[in-house]
Amino acid sequence: MDVLKAEYRDQTIKAKQLRRKGLIPCSIYGITLDESVLIQIPLADLNRFLNRKMKGSTLVIEVGDKKYNVLYKNISREPASQQIEHLEFQHLVADEAINSVVQVVLINKEKNPNMVQQHIEEIPYNALPSHLIEKVTIDLEGMELGASVKIEDLDIAKNEHIKLLIPEDTMILNVVEASRMAAPTEDEEDEADDEVETEE
Repeated sequence: MDVLKAEYRDQTIKAKQLRRKGLIPCSIYGITLDESVLIQIPLADLNRFLNRKMKGSTLVIEVGDKKYNVLYKNISREPASQQIEHLEFQHLVADEAINSVVQVVLINKEKNPNMVQQHIEEIPYNALPSHLIEKVTIDLEGMELGASVKIEDLDIAKNEHIKLLIPEDTMILNVVEASRMAAPTEDEEDEADDEVETEE
């Protein structure tokens, strides 16, 4: 399991000042904690972690002599620059089921000549920490035109240790002709403009 070293955050220092020093404010929360643990982690360490992991990943955060088993729950970024502003982690307790998300990862997209419309990128679910999963992989190689994949087609839907939080018939992706994904023609754009003018 990945390990991130952190320090307790000095709340007298503003978040913006921390980020200027290369430190990102983060928090750990959970029902077994008396209050959220406010920490700071070097940006360089977080970037290395985020290059390998995604939301729904588990890790250990070390703060001094304490270790927290946590779930990477959420990230906040500055809208314009996309710079990291804050991360949230949820404290894990062995016998406490929690809500998480599994990431949908598509592979061999370049080996499929058709266009793939992906409708969802993550699947919300509930499970005990011992049954958490980070990602499901869908291989697009050889997937024919007209094919589709729903949650019910994946192993996660058959996993008795996992409770899905969206319907099993939710569409994940479908394969369509490249022409259907093409930019609108001039005639289509003119029609759209006419509709807007009519509404006005």
